[in-house]
Amino acid sequence: MTFYLFKLLVLCLVLLNKVSAQNQIVVGAQEPIVKQISDTLELPGSVLANESVKITSVVSEKIHRILFEEGVFVKKNQLLIELLDNEEKAILNQVSAELEEASINYKRALKLSERGNISQSILDNRLMIKKKLSGKINEISAQLEDHKIKAPFDGFTGIRNFSEGSFVKPGDVITELHDIKTLKVQAYVPESFSNKIEKGDVFLVDISDNILQNISGKIYVIDPIIDKNTRSFRVIGKIENPKNKIKPGMMVNLRIPLDDRNSFVVRENAIINEDDISYVFLVDKDNKIIKKKVELGIRNNGVVEIIKGLKSNDMVVYEGINKIQEGSLVEVK
Repeated sequence: MTFYLFKLLVLCLVLLNKVSAQNQIVVGAQEPIVKQISDTLELPGSVLANESVKITSVVSEKIHRILFEEGVFVKKNQLLIELLDNEEKAILNQVSAELEEASINYKRALKLSERGNISQSILDNRLMIKKKLSGKINEISAQLEDHKIKAPFDGFTGIRNFSEGSFVKPGDVITELHDIKTLKVQAYVPESFSNKIEKGDVFLVDISDNILQNISGKIYVIDPIIDKNTRSFRVIGKIENPKNKIKPGMMVNLRIPLDDRNSFVVRENAIINEDDISYVFLVDKDNKIIKKKVELGIRNNGVVEIIKGLKSNDMVVYEGINKIQEGSLVEVK
């Protein structure tokens, strides 16, 4: 009788083991991998000319000659526009003649003074007249220079707004001049990165529609003030403009590499998202499933950075997730 009871017990144990094995779910799981993460801040940016100026006149006068073509490169101090200056030239000729006469009179007075035939006050008066006329010459020469409008720096001319013969007055924009050999890139950075970006940091620029990619530049201005409305601050960098393909006003994608760090990463398919919270399934030492909340970092090439929530010896389920729930008994393949 005892023998039959023992045999029945063994048979029950075998059946229980078979049922237990059938209830176990096979999953794929592994420990998190430590990987060096190269974080990159990506921002929309806009292109600005390195230098821009509106070309205007400082006097009211008609345009005599336009000496530039639209959209072409001009050198610094190149003559762009001549205004009518007939009146000023006539006055200059008149004053020049008066100065020549005053110089002759002064020389005569000086010789007479040396012989004592003229008073010192007359000599001084002749010298004063000569100096006044000389100053008048300088004044008229400056006025004539105002009638010649020159390029203040190397750059490309814009569209002209006036033709020869047009009357212009101070403030009228005749054209614009832009230095686009070198360009500025402007972007607004969230305040949370205020201690991670420094002057001189290298960045990369991608132009929309794949015109140009991976153009390197350096940050040279960081606004010390954070905008209280947008909670961001402005940075400006400079890039070269190969073959002048990049135009001011273009939108660009700015990529600023940040400091590298070592972090845990897991496979992207191991992440479970519920509302705004992320979880992973862990296999404990008894082969049971634990649901663990985690904080995610960046995603790259099929893996996800885990900023918080994992230890180095945790077994993270990455395969068979749809078959399990917290408390499930599993077998790791």
